[in-house]
Amino acid sequence: MRPSRRQATLLALFLLATAGCAEEVLTPEVSGSDPISEEVALVEAIETIANEIGLAPEGGMGGMDDSAESPAFGNAVFAEAFGTTNDGRELGADLATDPTITSFAPDAASIYHVMAVWGRIRPKPNTAWSRLQWDPTLEVREGDAVRVRREILFEGGDRVHPQEVRRLVEMTSATGPHVDGVVTQVAVLNSPVVVSDAIAPEVEPYFAFRSLPFSTRIPASELAGLNVAEIIDDTGNGVLLTAIRRPPTGCAFGFMGGRWARTSARGGVFGGIWHQANGRREGYLAARWGVTASGEQVFHGKIVNLQGDFLAFMAGNYDGGEYKGEIYGRNGVFLGFVRGRYMGEDGHGRFQGAWRQACVTDPPPPCQLTADGTRVCISTARPEGTD
Repeated sequence: MRPSRRQATLLALFLLATAGCAEEVLTPEVSGSDPISEEVALVEAIETIANEIGLAPEGGMGGMDDSAESPAFGNAVFAEAFGTTNDGRELGADLATDPTITSFAPDAASIYHVMAVWGRIRPKPNTAWSRLQWDPTLEVREGDAVRVRREILFEGGDRVHPQEVRRLVEMTSATGPHVDGVVTQVAVLNSPVVVSDAIAPEVEPYFAFRSLPFSTRIPASELAGLNVAEIIDDTGNGVLLTAIRRPPTGCAFGFMGGRWARTSARGGVFGGIWHQANGRREGYLAARWGVTASGEQVFHGKIVNLQGDFLAFMAGNYDGGEYKGEIYGRNGVFLGFVRGRYMGEDGHGRFQGAWRQACVTDPPPPCQLTADGTRVCISTARPEGTD
């Protein structure tokens, strides 16, 4: 595990065309490394970036513009945490092109994209970390399919095993002070269908994450807006699961994630990566969250591509460990939706979520940005998978 490179990654955009614990306490691989000190340095870096791009402490957007930034916002600590080493190995092809799936009628199967991250997702100061063997398995109903598209932060000894059956993926993974993860796809048959001379049994479709420290089984009906954040021990180990249903062709979508932290009594910052649907990095985000003078809990941020070119703004509300909002282009043009889970109101944690471009079939956007960057909401209606 490279302690300085295990931040949860996530950032892609569409604007242009869009842990049973082992008892052994490990010595960090990099001499003199300190995961907590690295966390503090990263939070300070995001705070610096937020100041430089004009994000006001209370979360306002008045000082932020759509100008280009330096790559990784020109910050070496941010670049080290969320830089090129976070692009994991790409594995299987898109399930939507799988011959078995394409042989069905267009509406015979629903495809979901799932980002799963496990390990020390909420580091705690003054708490020793221990090696944790996860060896996760991803499982779906007989007749359905699951496939890993990309590894996240895998290192020596971590691997996705060759897949022998469509409904099961097995992995070897151990974490220390940081995390591992995958971006995967799940294809759910909407009714029993003959698959390889077998008929899918009359059971409710599901997606299961099973590991030595933590397991959960989720009904497929809940995957469209899935946001799970589970802490399993006192050292901050846990699991993040985010899923989104594949929208109609032409509506881009993906994931986002990174570091969320409190930096003042009034609020804090978060920053990280924006990913494509297959987990590939497309850019970076930096944002502030906080309580306004009227008592509203809001966040505002800026998204840029890997070269620093402007992609979009994001704005929304947070409460109780969840956040949701919208993505806007230049001149406040509405582009789409974001939503996810966060940890860190007390000073340390991660966030992970999904984004989706607005589709032509969506209802009118619930909120809009005024000329001065103020977000005004007129409705709470949101399309499937964005709640």
